[in-house]
Amino acid sequence: MDLSKVRRSKPPKTKPGIAPYLSSRDSKIIEYVWKWKIASTASIHEAINRPHSTYSTYKVLERLKANGFIQDHFNPRERFYVWSLTEYGFAAISEYLGELDEEGYLSENHRHDRLVQAFQLGEWTTHQYPKVLFYTEQDLRRRRMDYYPSWVPQTKEHRADGYTRIVGTKREWTFAYEVEISAKSTQRYESVLRFYKLAGGVDRVFWLVSDPFIKDQILRAKSCIKDDTNNYHVFVELADFERNGWDAKVTNERSETLFTLREKYQEICGDIMGEIIGTFRGNSRVNVHLDGKKVLGKPRN
Repeated sequence: MDLSKVRRSKPPKTKPGIAPYLSSRDSKIIEYVWKWKIASTASIHEAINRPHSTYSTYKVLERLKANGFIQDHFNPRERFYVWSLTEYGFAAISEYLGELDEEGYLSENHRHDRLVQAFQLGEWTTHQYPKVLFYTEQDLRRRRMDYYPSWVPQTKEHRADGYTRIVGTKREWTFAYEVEISAKSTQRYESVLRFYKLAGGVDRVFWLVSDPFIKDQILRAKSCIKDDTNNYHVFVELADFERNGWDAKVTNERSETLFTLREKYQEICGDIMGEIIGTFRGNSRVNVHLDGKKVLGKPRN
Protein backbone atom coordinates (compact mmCIF):
# COMPACT_ATOMS: atom_id res chain seq x y z
CA MET A 1 0.00 0.00 0.00
CA ASP A 2 1.28 3.48 -0.85
CA LEU A 3 1.03 5.35 2.45
CA SER A 4 1.29 8.70 0.73
CA LYS A 5 -2.00 7.96 -0.96
CA VAL A 6 -3.52 6.80 2.31
CA ARG A 7 -2.53 10.03 4.02
CA ARG A 8 -4.30 12.00 1.30
CA SER A 9 -7.54 10.08 1.77
CA LYS A 10 -10.19 12.49 2.99
CA PRO A 11 -12.68 12.09 5.82
CA PRO A 12 -16.37 11.86 4.96
CA LYS A 13 -18.41 15.02 4.79
CA THR A 14 -19.48 16.38 8.15
CA LYS A 15 -21.31 19.47 9.28
CA PRO A 16 -19.66 22.70 8.11
CA GLY A 17 -16.89 23.80 10.44
CA ILE A 18 -16.80 20.46 12.30
CA ALA A 19 -13.98 17.99 11.58
CA PRO A 20 -13.91 14.43 12.89
CA TYR A 21 -11.69 14.05 15.93
CA LEU A 22 -10.46 11.14 18.00
CA SER A 23 -10.75 10.99 21.76
CA SER A 24 -8.33 8.90 23.80
CA ARG A 25 -10.93 6.13 23.87
CA ASP A 26 -11.43 6.36 20.09
CA SER A 27 -7.69 6.03 19.50
CA LYS A 28 -7.48 2.99 21.77
CA ILE A 29 -10.34 1.34 19.87
CA ILE A 30 -8.74 1.98 16.48
CA GLU A 31 -5.32 0.73 17.62
CA TYR A 32 -6.97 -2.35 19.17
CA VAL A 33 -8.75 -3.15 15.91
CA TRP A 34 -5.51 -2.66 13.96
CA LYS A 35 -3.55 -4.98 16.24
CA TRP A 36 -6.09 -7.82 15.96
CA LYS A 37 -7.22 -6.91 12.38
CA ILE A 38 -10.90 -7.29 13.30
CA ALA A 39 -12.95 -7.27 16.50
CA SER A 40 -16.53 -7.78 17.57
CA THR A 41 -18.54 -5.15 19.41
CA ALA A 42 -18.41 -7.29 22.57
CA SER A 43 -14.63 -7.70 22.29
CA ILE A 44 -14.09 -3.96 21.95
CA HIS A 45 -16.40 -3.29 24.88
CA GLU A 46 -14.56 -5.78 27.11
CA ALA A 47 -11.14 -4.44 26.13
CA ILE A 48 -11.74 -0.68 26.03
CA ASN A 49 -15.10 0.59 27.21
CA ARG A 50 -15.88 -1.01 30.56
CA PRO A 51 -17.60 -0.05 32.86
CA HIS A 52 -19.81 1.93 30.45
CA SER A 53 -22.87 0.25 28.99
CA THR A 54 -22.57 -2.13 26.05
CA TYR A 55 -24.99 0.03 24.09
CA SER A 56 -22.73 3.06 24.53
CA THR A 57 -19.89 1.01 23.01
CA TYR A 58 -22.04 0.29 19.98
CA LYS A 59 -22.87 4.00 19.63
CA VAL A 60 -19.17 4.93 19.80
CA LEU A 61 -18.45 2.41 17.03
CA GLU A 62 -21.29 3.78 14.91
CA ARG A 63 -19.88 7.29 15.32
CA LEU A 64 -16.41 6.10 14.29
CA LYS A 65 -17.99 4.41 11.28
CA ALA A 66 -19.95 7.55 10.36
CA ASN A 67 -16.72 9.54 10.51
CA GLY A 68 -14.98 7.07 8.21
CA PHE A 69 -12.48 5.53 10.66
CA ILE A 70 -13.88 1.98 10.79
CA GLN A 71 -16.26 -0.23 8.85
CA ASP A 72 -18.47 -3.18 9.73
CA HIS A 73 -18.65 -6.55 7.97
CA PHE A 74 -21.31 -9.23 8.17
CA ASN A 75 -20.78 -12.94 7.50
CA PRO A 76 -24.18 -14.35 6.47
CA ARG A 77 -23.19 -17.99 6.93
CA GLU A 78 -21.98 -17.70 10.51
CA ARG A 79 -24.11 -14.63 11.23
CA PHE A 80 -21.51 -12.45 12.89
CA TYR A 81 -20.52 -8.81 12.58
CA VAL A 82 -16.95 -7.57 12.98
CA TRP A 83 -15.31 -4.17 12.75
CA SER A 84 -12.16 -3.34 10.80
CA LEU A 85 -10.29 -0.18 9.87
CA THR A 86 -10.70 1.91 6.77
CA GLU A 87 -7.82 3.59 4.93
CA TYR A 88 -8.72 6.82 6.70
CA GLY A 89 -8.73 5.06 10.09
CA PHE A 90 -5.33 3.52 9.44
CA ALA A 91 -3.92 6.86 8.30
CA ALA A 92 -5.18 8.44 11.52
CA ILE A 93 -3.08 6.13 13.72
CA SER A 94 -0.21 5.04 11.46
CA GLU A 95 2.27 7.61 12.74
CA TYR A 96 1.67 6.35 16.29
CA LEU A 97 2.40 2.71 15.45
CA GLY A 98 6.13 3.21 15.05
CA GLU A 99 8.13 2.53 11.91
CA LEU A 100 6.46 -0.19 9.84
CA ASP A 101 8.12 -2.50 7.35
CA GLU A 102 4.87 -3.05 5.47
CA GLU A 103 1.83 -0.77 5.47
CA GLY A 104 -1.54 -2.42 5.94
CA TYR A 105 -4.45 -3.16 8.23
CA LEU A 106 -6.97 -5.53 6.62
CA SER A 107 -7.89 -9.10 7.49
CA GLU A 108 -7.68 -11.65 4.69
CA ASN A 109 -9.77 -14.25 6.52
CA HIS A 110 -12.28 -12.95 9.06
CA ARG A 111 -13.19 -16.35 10.51
CA HIS A 112 -9.57 -17.30 11.03
CA ASP A 113 -8.61 -13.96 12.55
CA ARG A 114 -11.48 -13.81 15.04
CA LEU A 115 -10.52 -17.32 16.21
CA VAL A 116 -6.89 -16.22 16.54
CA GLN A 117 -7.99 -13.29 18.69
CA ALA A 118 -10.16 -15.55 20.85
CA PHE A 119 -7.40 -18.17 21.19
CA GLN A 120 -4.44 -15.90 21.87
CA LEU A 121 -6.12 -13.01 23.69
CA GLY A 122 -9.00 -14.90 25.29
CA GLU A 123 -9.85 -13.83 28.84
CA TRP A 124 -6.80 -11.60 29.10
CA THR A 125 -9.13 -8.94 27.68
CA THR A 126 -11.09 -9.16 30.92
CA HIS A 127 -8.18 -9.53 33.35
CA GLN A 128 -5.85 -7.04 31.60
CA TYR A 129 -2.85 -8.32 33.55
CA PRO A 130 0.15 -6.04 32.79
CA LYS A 131 2.58 -8.97 32.98
CA VAL A 132 1.04 -10.53 29.85
CA LEU A 133 2.35 -9.18 26.52
CA PHE A 134 1.04 -9.90 23.03
CA TYR A 135 2.74 -9.84 19.67
CA THR A 136 0.14 -10.52 17.02
CA GLU A 137 0.34 -11.74 13.45
CA GLN A 138 -0.29 -8.13 12.44
CA ASP A 139 2.80 -7.05 14.38
CA LEU A 140 4.89 -9.86 12.90
CA ARG A 141 3.84 -9.00 9.38
CA ARG A 142 3.93 -5.22 9.48
CA ARG A 143 6.83 -4.37 11.76
CA ARG A 144 10.53 -4.46 10.93
CA MET A 145 12.30 -7.51 12.34
CA ASP A 146 14.79 -5.39 14.25
CA TYR A 147 11.83 -3.89 16.12
CA TYR A 148 10.64 -7.30 17.36
CA PRO A 149 10.87 -7.70 21.15
CA SER A 150 13.67 -9.99 22.33
CA TRP A 151 11.26 -12.78 23.31
CA VAL A 152 9.90 -13.13 19.74
CA PRO A 153 11.93 -15.26 17.29
CA GLN A 154 14.04 -12.81 15.28
CA THR A 155 13.10 -14.12 11.85
CA LYS A 156 10.40 -13.85 9.20
CA GLU A 157 10.97 -17.41 8.04
CA HIS A 158 7.62 -18.40 9.56
CA ARG A 159 4.88 -16.13 10.85
CA ALA A 160 3.01 -17.62 13.79
CA ASP A 161 -0.56 -16.51 14.41
CA GLY A 162 0.82 -14.80 17.50
CA TYR A 163 3.18 -14.94 20.48
CA THR A 164 2.31 -14.27 24.12
CA ARG A 165 4.80 -13.50 26.87
CA ILE A 166 3.72 -14.17 30.46
CA VAL A 167 5.95 -12.97 33.28
CA GLY A 168 5.18 -15.63 35.86
CA THR A 169 6.00 -15.81 39.54
CA LYS A 170 8.89 -18.23 38.92
CA ARG A 171 10.01 -17.42 35.39
CA GLU A 172 8.96 -15.94 32.04
CA TRP A 173 7.09 -18.00 29.47
CA THR A 174 6.69 -17.51 25.71
CA PHE A 175 3.87 -19.29 23.92
CA ALA A 176 3.23 -19.49 20.17
CA TYR A 177 -0.32 -19.82 18.84
CA GLU A 178 -1.37 -21.50 15.60
CA VAL A 179 -4.98 -21.68 14.41
CA GLU A 180 -5.73 -24.32 11.77
CA ILE A 181 -9.27 -24.42 10.40
CA SER A 182 -8.38 -26.11 7.10
CA ALA A 183 -5.88 -28.90 6.56
CA LYS A 184 -2.57 -28.30 4.82
CA SER A 185 -0.15 -30.77 3.29
CA THR A 186 2.27 -32.70 5.45
CA GLN A 187 5.12 -30.85 3.73
CA ARG A 188 3.71 -27.49 4.81
CA TYR A 189 3.53 -28.62 8.40
CA GLU A 190 7.05 -30.06 8.21
CA SER A 191 8.32 -26.58 7.40
CA VAL A 192 6.47 -25.05 10.35
CA LEU A 193 7.66 -27.73 12.77
CA ARG A 194 11.27 -27.35 11.61
CA PHE A 195 10.96 -23.65 12.32
CA TYR A 196 9.94 -24.24 15.93
CA LYS A 197 12.56 -26.95 16.31
CA LEU A 198 15.32 -24.49 15.39
CA ALA A 199 13.93 -21.14 16.51
CA GLY A 200 14.47 -21.51 20.25
CA GLY A 201 12.97 -19.32 22.96
CA VAL A 202 9.41 -20.64 22.56
CA ASP A 203 8.30 -22.70 25.54
CA ARG A 204 5.25 -24.30 23.96
CA VAL A 205 3.17 -24.16 20.76
CA PHE A 206 -0.60 -24.20 21.17
CA TRP A 207 -2.53 -25.47 18.14
CA LEU A 208 -6.27 -24.81 17.75
CA VAL A 209 -7.52 -27.43 15.27
CA SER A 210 -10.97 -27.68 13.72
CA ASP A 211 -10.70 -31.35 12.73
CA PRO A 212 -8.84 -34.44 14.05
CA PHE A 213 -7.39 -34.93 10.57
CA ILE A 214 -5.45 -31.66 10.94
CA LYS A 215 -3.87 -32.89 14.17
CA ASP A 216 -2.99 -36.15 12.42
CA GLN A 217 -1.31 -34.22 9.61
CA ILE A 218 0.73 -32.20 12.08
CA LEU A 219 1.81 -35.32 13.98
CA ARG A 220 2.66 -37.08 10.71
CA ALA A 221 4.89 -34.13 9.83
CA LYS A 222 6.42 -34.24 13.30
CA SER A 223 7.32 -37.88 12.75
CA CYS A 224 8.74 -37.16 9.28
CA ILE A 225 11.23 -34.61 10.59
CA LYS A 226 12.10 -36.87 13.55
CA ASP A 227 10.91 -34.38 16.13
CA ASP A 228 10.87 -36.41 19.35
CA THR A 229 9.73 -33.63 21.70
CA ASN A 230 6.96 -34.42 24.16
CA ASN A 231 4.26 -32.00 25.31
CA TYR A 232 5.80 -29.18 23.27
CA HIS A 233 3.23 -29.07 20.46
CA VAL A 234 -0.12 -29.29 22.21
CA PHE A 235 -3.66 -29.24 20.84
CA VAL A 236 -7.08 -27.76 21.58
CA GLU A 237 -10.15 -28.88 19.63
CA LEU A 238 -12.09 -26.00 18.11
CA ALA A 239 -15.51 -27.35 19.15
CA ASP A 240 -14.33 -27.69 22.76
CA PHE A 241 -12.81 -24.20 22.70
CA GLU A 242 -15.94 -22.58 21.25
CA ARG A 243 -18.00 -24.31 23.92
CA ASN A 244 -15.72 -23.91 26.94
CA GLY A 245 -13.16 -21.20 26.20
CA TRP A 246 -10.29 -21.32 28.68
CA ASP A 247 -11.82 -24.43 30.25
CA ALA A 248 -11.13 -26.39 27.05
CA LYS A 249 -8.80 -29.36 27.37
CA VAL A 250 -5.21 -29.23 26.11
CA THR A 251 -3.90 -32.57 24.85
CA ASN A 252 -0.48 -33.77 23.74
CA GLU A 253 0.70 -35.86 20.78
CA ARG A 254 -0.57 -39.02 22.51
CA SER A 255 -4.03 -37.46 23.04
CA GLU A 256 -3.44 -37.33 26.79
CA THR A 257 -5.12 -34.43 28.58
CA LEU A 258 -2.41 -32.27 30.18
CA PHE A 259 -4.47 -29.43 31.62
CA THR A 260 -6.97 -26.78 30.58
CA LEU A 261 -5.83 -23.40 29.30
CA ARG A 262 -7.09 -21.84 32.51
CA GLU A 263 -5.13 -24.25 34.68
CA LYS A 264 -1.89 -23.56 32.80
CA TYR A 265 -2.31 -19.78 33.03
CA GLN A 266 -3.22 -20.03 36.72
CA GLU A 267 -0.12 -22.12 37.40
CA ILE A 268 2.15 -19.58 35.72
CA CYS A 269 0.60 -16.47 37.27
CA GLY A 270 0.72 -17.71 40.87
CA ASP A 271 -1.70 -17.51 43.76
CA ILE A 272 -3.19 -14.01 43.61
CA MET A 273 -3.74 -13.63 39.86
CA GLY A 274 -4.38 -17.35 39.55
CA GLU A 275 -7.25 -17.06 42.00
CA ILE A 276 -8.77 -14.20 40.01
CA ILE A 277 -8.49 -16.19 36.78
CA GLY A 278 -10.07 -19.18 38.51
CA THR A 279 -13.23 -17.29 39.43
CA PHE A 280 -14.31 -17.49 35.79
CA ARG A 281 -14.13 -21.28 35.71
CA GLY A 282 -17.16 -22.59 33.83
CA ASN A 283 -18.06 -19.09 32.64
CA SER A 284 -15.22 -18.21 30.27
CA ARG A 285 -15.14 -14.68 28.85
CA VAL A 286 -13.51 -15.91 25.65
CA ASN A 287 -16.95 -15.72 24.05
CA VAL A 288 -16.77 -11.92 23.77
CA HIS A 289 -14.47 -12.37 20.77
CA LEU A 290 -16.90 -14.83 19.18
CA ASP A 291 -20.06 -12.81 19.86
CA GLY A 292 -21.41 -11.96 16.43
CA LYS A 293 -23.93 -9.30 17.48
CA LYS A 294 -23.35 -5.79 16.23
CA VAL A 295 -25.76 -4.05 18.61
CA LEU A 296 -25.40 -4.85 22.30
CA GLY A 297 -27.68 -3.65 25.09
CA LYS A 298 -30.46 -1.11 24.84
CA PRO A 299 -30.62 2.68 24.81
CA ARG A 300 -31.57 4.39 28.03
CA ASN A 301 -35.13 5.67 28.13
